[in-house]
Amino acid sequence: MKLNIQKTDQIDLRLLLCVFGVTTALTAILRTVQLFTNIEPHTGFFAAVDWSVYVLYGLVLLSAALLMLLPSFSARIPASRAVVRRDPALAVTSGLFAAGLLYDAALAVLNIPVLLSENGSLPVGALLFSEGLLAEVLRAACGLLAALYMVFTAVSYAKGTRQFAKFRLLALMPLFWAMFRIVLRFMTKISFTMVSELLLELAMLAFMMLFLLSFARIAAAVNPKGEMRKAVRFGLPAAFLAAVIGLSRLVCTVAGKGELLADGFPFSFGELGFAAFAAAYVAEQLRFGRPASEEPDMAQDAEPPETDSADA
Repeated sequence: MKLNIQKTDQIDLRLLLCVFGVTTALTAILRTVQLFTNIEPHTGFFAAVDWSVYVLYGLVLLSAALLMLLPSFSARIPASRAVVRRDPALAVTSGLFAAGLLYDAALAVLNIPVLLSENGSLPVGALLFSEGLLAEVLRAACGLLAALYMVFTAVSYAKGTRQFAKFRLLALMPLFWAMFRIVLRFMTKISFTMVSELLLELAMLAFMMLFLLSFARIAAAVNPKGEMRKAVRFGLPAAFLAAVIGLSRLVCTVAGKGELLADGFPFSFGELGFAAFAAAYVAEQLRFGRPASEEPDMAQDAEPPETDSADA
């Protein structure tokens, strides 16, 4: 049953970006301060449950809720058709996401020998499934393929073509990469340690998968009806959480305080690359997307147009 939500033109790109920017800045600063002052080294557990803990979780919940709910009331969401135009912002951020995927795949590859050395005496089945070796290998493989697709996307937006729409299987690779990352996190042995980092990363990956699923359906034009609103609703919270996680870990790493990060939760450019791409994707779709009246029919796969209406 569909809810009859009254939509308004007042919730536009400027408001969404303003909420995104303010909440991301506040939460990233607070999380960075926590890493330096209230996190046990290597475990990622809070050293003391002080005011910052409650404020952090309150900010995360409020920010994610706002960024997810505001698009539901916006009358400015365009049709679920990929923007096809020369777009420097999407070209650059797609390239950054590709670089982040390669960085993350490299981390996965480097982690494979560690798993083998630490658990080499285990049976093959236990090593592959219980210790996450198979998920690590698939994370690396999907990360490499996802990076290849994002390179195609970057080139497409640099040239103003729709080449990215021709690679429907590759369009799913960023989603699969996120899926295997969350599989690995569900296998993390926490015993009430690393809870803060793990909770934030699980929330990020959940929103990331929802966004990347809508992104793939829009890009490949496979039953995309209604997916643009989902991409905006899930893309902004995913970018918010990815930016908070990536920026706070980056500051610790650059400051020479990498030991403050939880074991198994190092800085990865993957989060920042994704945050930049997701935020730019939402912004550019809202700026240059086709009118909502051109929403594709669910019964057929819509072929992306050669030119965008905003270019006229």
